[in-house]
Amino acid sequence: MSTNPPGWYDYGPGTRRWWDGAKWTEHVQSTEDGTDAPPAGPDAPPSAPGFTGAPGNAPAGGAFTAATAPKKSKLWILWVVLGVVLLGIVIAAAVLIPILIGVFASGGGVDEADQQEAVRAVELYDEAWREGDCDKYLEATSEAFRTGNQLTDCTAFEEASAGFASSVENYQIEVVGISASDGSIYVDTTETYDSFFNADGEPLDTPEPIEESWQYTVIEIDGAWVIDNAFVGE
Repeated sequence: MSTNPPGWYDYGPGTRRWWDGAKWTEHVQSTEDGTDAPPAGPDAPPSAPGFTGAPGNAPAGGAFTAATAPKKSKLWILWVVLGVVLLGIVIAAAVLIPILIGVFASGGGVDEADQQEAVRAVELYDEAWREGDCDKYLEATSEAFRTGNQLTDCTAFEEASAGFASSVENYQIEVVGISASDGSIYVDTTETYDSFFNADGEPLDTPEPIEESWQYTVIEIDGAWVIDNAFVGE
């Protein structure tokens, strides 16, 4: 009589059958696709093909092989990798987010009050040209900027601003962006107006609407923010 303990054992090609410790039961499994095979009925053979042993007893000798333990899943490796990746993302976020918040909050090294002063300098410069006000022009610009534009004194500026005022109307300026880098503030604007002259300087019968994109570089000199450069985009 076999002394094999209860368990699933090989029971012919592609099947396993439950041994209850004393005899075969009618429970059979397929080892090919992992699904249960139909239970053995009363007409099932008393022993598996190729096995030896009396009806109701376990096959004898080496033919009686215990079912192996279930294969260990390797999904844990995937979870470990995913865990490491997620941990890396969390650490990177914890380091970078405060830095980015600080950069955006400070405007690249200048605070909000400084940015407001930079915008005020641009608006003051616009007023100076439309009103022909030399004091505003001097307050809003740096000496290097005035030298570069060859408008270093009030006489030259007032003459230039008078010509400007007579050539345009309905001048509007809108601040569309502010950025900062290395202590400078960049103010981007969209400026629209109606021009009485075309691109060749010839007078027009009907004013032509113009829209331009400007960027002003504003720097701090002696505690005041002034325009140090300006250029029009395409």
